[in-house]
Amino acid sequence: MSEKQYSICLVTGNFTQHNRRLQPWRYLSEAACQLAALGHTVAIVTNGASPDFVPPLENVAIHRLATVSNPWWRPNMALQQTIQQLKPDVIFWHVGLTSFFHQQLSHSGAAPIVGILTSPIYHLSELSLIGTKKLISGFGLTFVHILGTLAPKWLLRHLARKNRQLQLLVAQTESTRQRLLSTGVWAKRVEVIKPGVDAIWSQDHTNAGSHLRTHLGYHSADKVVLYFGSPAPLRGLHTLIQAVQQAATAVPSLKLLILSRRHADELMQEDAQMRHLLVHTAVEKQVQVISGFLEPEDLATYLAAADIVALPFELVPSDAPLSLLEAKASGKPVVTSTAACLPELVADSPHYLAQPADVTSLANALIQAANDLEGNKFRPYPTGRTWQQMGSEWLHLIQTL
Repeated sequence: MSEKQYSICLVTGNFTQHNRRLQPWRYLSEAACQLAALGHTVAIVTNGASPDFVPPLENVAIHRLATVSNPWWRPNMALQQTIQQLKPDVIFWHVGLTSFFHQQLSHSGAAPIVGILTSPIYHLSELSLIGTKKLISGFGLTFVHILGTLAPKWLLRHLARKNRQLQLLVAQTESTRQRLLSTGVWAKRVEVIKPGVDAIWSQDHTNAGSHLRTHLGYHSADKVVLYFGSPAPLRGLHTLIQAVQQAATAVPSLKLLILSRRHADELMQEDAQMRHLLVHTAVEKQVQVISGFLEPEDLATYLAAADIVALPFELVPSDAPLSLLEAKASGKPVVTSTAACLPELVADSPHYLAQPADVTSLANALIQAANDLEGNKFRPYPTGRTWQQMGSEWLHLIQTL
């Protein structure tokens, strides 16, 4: 425990029970919880009208406001008053590249502000690989990235300099840090504090996985590729289905197991599109689909039952997808794409890279991964990185302010 005890305020929007396990809120809430566990006073200020809207966090106070937006042209007095009442020693402010367009990252006190940048930064050529149709259909996810890519960097640079209390930015990956520096938007200090993973992902689930594999009807000779997450096209699932069909001509034993993560009331359209694609690509017999929201313990067992994990994101909406880190920690070889930070996340573990939204490139990666399974046992990758270690790094950063 640090000798000095700090009071810390985290400002972030849309922190809800629904998304608390998803990025970027998992990272943000873990930073808060880990600092609180070290004995510091931590409060989260977010938006929401109902007590049920925001999940309770141990030793972390949560303050709900109508909005946490603080536009240049209309200061958010409720937010300013809340921060003043909390009397923080340091403020963490959740930002994106486009935040500089409209957000006034300041307050009436003297506490320094640390911006937590959680969005990847793209080049226009990278977005063009995805295709206009997918960019438009996923406009809710792509809009902010398109805007950040097309925005005049001189204007962002000018607006960023107006935030004088903003001392530094923190990213989750070196890839995003380097992209930020290359834009010239931010000339001050930029640090990287990487996320951790839960211990469950590196635990041995071999026995449970073996039983589940048999229950699912797979044989020892089958090469089971696991996809888990949202069935949204930008996650790469539609491209993966077509790639499996293509790769199966070279590897007939290739099977695809899809864990379509969705609650009963969401993503019905994306799920229907996926099933339609399965029928019309004549690959349905090689694929199993399990829909629903799995608990981590169940998901870890499915990971143990598979041979390869395929998470070929075409666009990474939030930096450092935890699913990739979890798959890596489980010891499975990972097939992913070259989008954003993904190559960095898997660089020190068995992995295969494909071009985003490229069926043939992804099929070749799957074939290579399947062939490498022959006589080759991949060892679990000992990441050794926990959320507690991440919290310690955050504390060290605060001490340097």
